[in-house]
Amino acid sequence: MSKKRKRISRRRLAGQRVLAHVPTFNLETGSHKPVTAARRYIAETELTAPAILNVRRNEHTTDRFFWGEKGLFSAQYAEENHFLFPSLRLIVDSIGEEVLFEGLEALASDDWEEMEEYEYAFV
Repeated sequence: MSKKRKRISRRRLAGQRVLAHVPTFNLETGSHKPVTAARRYIAETELTAPAILNVRRNEHTTDRFFWGEKGLFSAQYAEENHFLFPSLRLIVDSIGEEVLFEGLEALASDDWEEMEEYEYAFV
């Protein structure tokens, strides 16, 4: 039997495309928690929004944060709700929605027949 595929969210894919145009900064946590390390880095470097902060917790784990004009958020939240941030809206407007979001409909179809094909059989 085929493995059930995870549904791809169009909104999140669109957000990933927008955040790809945002500057990214990589840092280590040091002795602080990841969000504290991110806030300290923002304060020390006087970072302007928007920005992505990759905070390395240890050799296996990296936390991603989005620094926007409204504060610090998880990058996943910013991907899913990119339309709520005015600075990201400016990026979309400057590049163009048609160019940025082309092909998303084909990638993330909500075809119910396809979903039924992957249903688990209970015996």
